Amino acid sequence: MVMFKKSMLVLAVILLITAAMTYWQAEEDNAPEMVPASEQFTAHNGAEQYAVYVCGAVKNPGVVLLSPNSRVGEAVNSCGGLLPNANAESINMAEGIKDGMQITVKARAAVPAAGIAATGTAEGTGDKININTAGAEELTKIPGIGKTMAQRILDYRTQNGPFTAVEELKKIKGIGKSKYEKMAPRITI
Repeated sequence: MVMFKKSMLVLAVILLITAAMTYWQAEEDNAPEMVPASEQFTAHNGAEQYAVYVCGAVKNPGVVLLSPNSRVGEAVNSCGGLLPNANAESINMAEGIKDGMQITVKARAAVPAAGIAATGTAEGTGDKININTAGAEELTKIPGIGKTMAQRILDYRTQNGPFTAVEELKKIKGIGKSKYEKMAPRITI
């Protein structure tokens, strides 16, 4: 019986190693091709381009390459434009871009249901944290959120776009009903 248990344990370890190697190989195959830094921000015709990071309430957040005389509006449009819940007044679309700048488009505050007052703060705990715009460090200020869970939230936002409701956090692995209930008073979108 002991021999059988050892054999099963060895088989399980082999299967785990095989699964991990298959996963890493698949990730490596899907990884973007690395471009040398000297070529990364130069157009094919040799013209200089600026790298701008656009995030927040845009359809496809990420880094875009634009000519030095471009405007913030062009960077936002290069990311698919604003989401319906975007607060366009939170940024200056006519502002000239700078190399390496970050453009964060904030989401409009959710309108409270009729009869419910919007306080903007959690009782005795300070301001609520916007899960659509907060970075990893700010997310860790939410009860029950550590560095790993904060990264999962950021990854979810990157893959699925901004949250449309705070309850959507429950879709993230590791956030169940009880953890969500502890977080709810401190979060907003």
